[in-house]
Amino acid sequence: MATGALTGFAITRGFLLNLLSVGYQTDVNVLSRLSFGVKLNRIEMRSPTGSSDVTASTMAIEWLSSLGPTSEVSDTGTPLHPPFISTSPPRQSLAGFWSLSGSNESEQLFLLTIPTGCVIDVWTDHVLQDGQAPVLQTPTVAPISGTVYCLALDGIASNVLPPVSYTTIH
Repeated sequence: MATGALTGFAITRGFLLNLLSVGYQTDVNVLSRLSFGVKLNRIEMRSPTGSSDVTASTMAIEWLSSLGPTSEVSDTGTPLHPPFISTSPPRQSLAGFWSLSGSNESEQLFLLTIPTGCVIDVWTDHVLQDGQAPVLQTPTVAPISGTVYCLALDGIASNVLPPVSYTTIH
C-alpha cells in the first residue's frame, strides 16, 4: 500500500530485478538479488474507498517505449467508483521484454501516478540467479541471513511502495 502519493514516478528494470532478495552474512549483513531475469506480466492498481478526496483522485500508468509512442492507462474515480486499473505491458513497450541482471538496469519501464493508500498488485515471472548474485544496497535494517525478502517496488531508498503481504526490509 502506497505510503505517499506519486506523480510520474519512474519504475526501472533494476527495481523489478531487486523485488526478491535474500539476506546473507559477510562482514556485515547485506542483501543479494535472487532474480537473474524478470518479466512483468500484469499490474493492477486500486485506490482505497473512503474520503471523497481519495476516491476522486486519478491513477495512471504510462508505458514507455523506445520504438514508438508511449501508452497511458488511467482512471479517475468518483465517490461511488474508486479508481481501478488492470493492464499488461503493450507489445512494444520497454516493460514488454525481459529485464536481465546487469543489462541496462537504470532504464525506465513505466511511470506511476497514484494517490496515498493505493494498492498495486504486480504479476511477474522470474529466472533465478545461477551463481554469485549482485549485492544490493545495504538496507538501514540488517537482514537476517538466509531470509528471503520482498523489497519495495520503488527501490530500497524511498519505500513509498512497500509490499503488503511478504517479509520486507527497509
